[in-house]
Amino acid sequence: MICCKGIAGEGNEFNVTSHPKLHDGGYVATLEISVPGEAQGLYIHAFYSGHWSFAVSPSSEESEGLPGWPVEREWGTVNPHSETLKVHCPPDANVKVIDRIEANG
Repeated sequence: MICCKGIAGEGNEFNVTSHPKLHDGGYVATLEISVPGEAQGLYIHAFYSGHWSFAVSPSSEESEGLPGWPVEREWGTVNPHSETLKVHCPPDANVKVIDRIEANG
């Protein structure tokens, strides 16, 4: 389960047992945080290996830079065996699960 707080979107909880784009185990999901009218957002890649961890990348292939939103990483502060990723994005941002990015070739 991936929990989101303080951002609009599909919901505040993404569960592998009920969301069709989430996969149980390993590389679980790609979530996109976007802001209306802004070309660049964030992809958050969620991984589960007995512990939750996250990778962050730009959502647009046209730019290599990340948006200027502060990103904080904490370990074990909310859940003793998982990372907490805090993204301080604009108030009109939203989050959704997107199709996983498959390797080309």
